[in-house]
Amino acid sequence: MLKFTKRLLLILGAIVIIGAAVLLLYQYTMSAYSLKSIVSAATANNSNQAQRDAYAATITMIWVTLGVAVAGGLLFGIGIGMPSATFKQKYEQRQAAAARQLAASSPDETVDEKAGK
Repeated sequence: MLKFTKRLLLILGAIVIIGAAVLLLYQYTMSAYSLKSIVSAATANNSNQAQRDAYAATITMIWVTLGVAVAGGLLFGIGIGMPSATFKQKYEQRQAAAARQLAASSPDETVDEKAGK
């Protein structure tokens, strides 16, 4: 179950980080394309309201993108930091490995009995 959760968090974190990068790229391209209309509206109306509205929307979008990127990084970091097995599972695996090693290192009695006869 931990392996599944770890992989799920890694995948979700990566998707969210990629999504934040795409959102930032989208915002960058849209602001570059709309810059001409913002400047023309500001000069035609002879007011700064259009510029303030565009600036506020851009800043809001940057903060949203930053929040999404931080959330994705948090998910990805938790996914990296999670163990792939619980302490009990690791303990049982170590005990089984120690038992196999002990069985392999101890002399086999059946082989000694056949050699002695």
